[in-house]
Amino acid sequence: MKLPGRRLLAVAAAALLVATSLLVATLLTSPALTFLPLLPCLPAVTAPSGAGYEPSGLAALADAAVYYATTRAVPQQSRAELALSLAVLRRRAPVRLLVFGLGHDSPLWHALNPGGATVFLEEDPEWYRVVRSQSPHLRAHLVRYRTRQDHADLLLGSYKQFPSCVPGAGAGAEPAVRANAACPLALHDLPPEVYENEWDVLMVDAPKGYFPSAPGRMAAIWTAAAMARARRGEGDTDVFLHDVDRRVERMFAEELLCDRFRVGGTGRLWHFRIPPVSRRANTTTAAGGGERPFC
Repeated sequence: MKLPGRRLLAVAAAALLVATSLLVATLLTSPALTFLPLLPCLPAVTAPSGAGYEPSGLAALADAAVYYATTRAVPQQSRAELALSLAVLRRRAPVRLLVFGLGHDSPLWHALNPGGATVFLEEDPEWYRVVRSQSPHLRAHLVRYRTRQDHADLLLGSYKQFPSCVPGAGAGAEPAVRANAACPLALHDLPPEVYENEWDVLMVDAPKGYFPSAPGRMAAIWTAAAMARARRGEGDTDVFLHDVDRRVERMFAEELLCDRFRVGGTGRLWHFRIPPVSRRANTTTAAGGGERPFC
């Protein structure tokens, strides 16, 4: 006997409901899909539109992410070297971070110091314009060096003959950096904000030092050491020096940043933690005396 049309539809609907219930029950009990009941609820969006990047740190991280996702340029340092510096920034941020050099990694250092002050010093005018055009939000200064890479040995052997270059030239005085033109290693005419602030972290990854007429990093290392020694605020100064596989960087680091203050390193990067003179157990060596007066 043929069922009427309405009864046929009712039977079909009931059969579909039963089949759907069985399918759902099978899916929920299947081992391959046990994650389905654990999916979190979609979080509510309560902040006003445009407020997502309000903290400056989030905005900087977003800028850096876009920069590295859309360029083939990579940071000059390896992943392990970056991780060494990042560990200090994680522990100390926000900090005052002074970086000698502009490069492909500059947006990264700016982003990894949220809420802090990050300043870059660059000596190459053309490269300065290139980086600033790509990352105009960076706070950077064009600076000059008086040194040459091929004078490194002469500077290392003679700097102690200049009283203004050596700790203890006066009654416990530390060598000045600002306006100290008499010391051939002092970066004496940097922008005022460099001298008017104490820097928690110093990163020396410039200037160029791979050909004879390049400035070399001798003055940058001396200036970093003098700033760290003269610190008046709380805590030590973390100093990172890159390219220590090169002879000049290594010998000036040993002379001015001191082996006893080196606390780590990886690849071509050394990490020093330098206490101010006011908290050192030993007394400052007299001017011109001692094998390594900075140490």
